[in-house]
Amino acid sequence: MDYSTASTDEIDSVVPDEFGGMWFFRDALDCESLGITLLELEAGGKGKAHDHADEDHEEVYLVVDGELTVELGGGADDPETTETIVAGEAIRVAADTRRQLHNHGDGTVRVVIAGAP
Repeated sequence: MDYSTASTDEIDSVVPDEFGGMWFFRDALDCESLGITLLELEAGGKGKAHDHADEDHEEVYLVVDGELTVELGGGADDPETTETIVAGEAIRVAADTRRQLHNHGDGTVRVVIAGAP
């Protein structure tokens, strides 16, 4: 039997506490292909605009608590659209689609992010 466990208590967040937290579990769990992240965004917080075209991996964002707004697209040939998802809902974003996450709500949003080729 092969398995690993990890906790946010054991992993350093890559964002300052005042913005929430972001914990990358991939290395802590010894994942070979799957990236798994827990993101907490405080009210008014946002992530950086990005895509994963160079890594060729899609991502799924699953909201655990709160409401997440995802801006998608925004390139010259890719008009921007916005999707809002709430706890229990998920969105899949293709590798080459630009995305930016926002918390327009009053409380903290918690999101599990999974990505893989």
